[in-house]
Amino acid sequence: MPEPTIPAPVDMAAEQFLSGVFAPTDGDHDATDLVVEGELPAGLAGAYLRNGPNVLFPPLGSYTYPLDGDGMVHGIWFEDGAVRYRNRTVWTPQLRAEVAAGHAIWAGIVTPYIPGPDVAPPALADDFKPLPDINVIRHAGRYLALAEVDSPVEITAELDTVGAYDFGGLIPGMCAHPRIDPLTGELFLFRYNIAEPFLVWSVVGADGTVTTPPQPIDTGGRSFMIHDFTITASSIVLFIGPLQFDFDAMFAGGDMLAWKPDLGTQVAVISRETGDVRWVQTDPFWVWHFANAFDRPTAGGGTEIVVDHTQWSRSMIAGDGPITGAITRSIIDPEAGTFRSEHFDDRGAEFSRIDDRLTGREHRHFITTTRTDAVPPGEKNLLQQIDTRTGTITSWDSGNHIFEEVCFMPGPGSEPGDGYYVTFRTDRTTLESDFVIVAADDVAAGPVARIPIPHRVPCGLHGNWFPAE
Repeated sequence: MPEPTIPAPVDMAAEQFLSGVFAPTDGDHDATDLVVEGELPAGLAGAYLRNGPNVLFPPLGSYTYPLDGDGMVHGIWFEDGAVRYRNRTVWTPQLRAEVAAGHAIWAGIVTPYIPGPDVAPPALADDFKPLPDINVIRHAGRYLALAEVDSPVEITAELDTVGAYDFGGLIPGMCAHPRIDPLTGELFLFRYNIAEPFLVWSVVGADGTVTTPPQPIDTGGRSFMIHDFTITASSIVLFIGPLQFDFDAMFAGGDMLAWKPDLGTQVAVISRETGDVRWVQTDPFWVWHFANAFDRPTAGGGTEIVVDHTQWSRSMIAGDGPITGAITRSIIDPEAGTFRSEHFDDRGAEFSRIDDRLTGREHRHFITTTRTDAVPPGEKNLLQQIDTRTGTITSWDSGNHIFEEVCFMPGPGSEPGDGYYVTFRTDRTTLESDFVIVAADDVAAGPVARIPIPHRVPCGLHGNWFPAE
């Protein structure tokens, strides 16, 4: 059988998410004694770390944002009033092999090509390339750069790569969006797979010990992509939209993922105490990101689950036809098997976040990002704060400055819900970057502090605030 043809590199200048504010940066940078315009919160101490794709070479065949790309973590540290910045590549053996070769060896994830031993080092051939470029967390003293679904890569507090981490061999891979219960310190995670078991969930204790090894969930013999999930005090909640893997089609020249709306969306509600699964079926829709979920008593003496999230009429990476979005509250009654939704706003938005100190418990506010008409689709310049009690949406228009996810940063010594929103952003005209701090109780006023960064920080994906330990 002839060797498969190596795909041609993509034209990075022609790809929106490889150019402009998304273009990869040129290596590692360090900057100290950064200038603060405005006033930092008193006593601020800690670091904001954010991961995102930063390809070192033009990808082969295709580039699918936000799932493709080599990982790079950017960080900004606050200590005794001083501010510094650093970024570092998240290294994998595959990426080091590409650097040694001077070009990309692996293809984009939707391109049906895997290098053989004639192209890749034999120990790495005939396998996929890990892409730890989506999120970064800290748990049990470890910093982990997370892929869509793979083993995390451990990094140091200063962002240097340590290596792949599999929890002592007990968890071979995990999602990009684990949830940490702020009361118990437990890390909840799931993993989908293209082979059985197609979907599992696990729990890691506050000390880093695996307390619940991977537990399979019956998906009817199908493999689905699931980007995010959420938890309550009692349950693990997985929304399984009808985005199904079809590798036979991919290797026949078709699409790797198929949108199958006839399957509807299934919700798995898993008891944190017993592991029992209850299923709720509803109409098809897609969710990238959840803000939070919590248990709420019903008038009949039962318990329903309230979930705040952004949603889409279908996935952007599969299916045909128009897409509509909404900022949504879903209410699930697992015992009755019912599902209903309310919309705070009928517009496309993403990157729902809360104050993580309220994860799994009732929250009042959450945020999303979207855009004004001043910037093109695919770029975001508008922060929205949703008040779930009143339905009011308060916005901050960042103008020409583009950002992706915005993270909550607690005020030093504050109560849950009190604090600030923080993010890197980049001016789409000048390509100059900064870091901004917006007071959560006055979003419309814009930044209380702005910190120019001496080089461009590409738009990236998920980040978190880590208070000084």
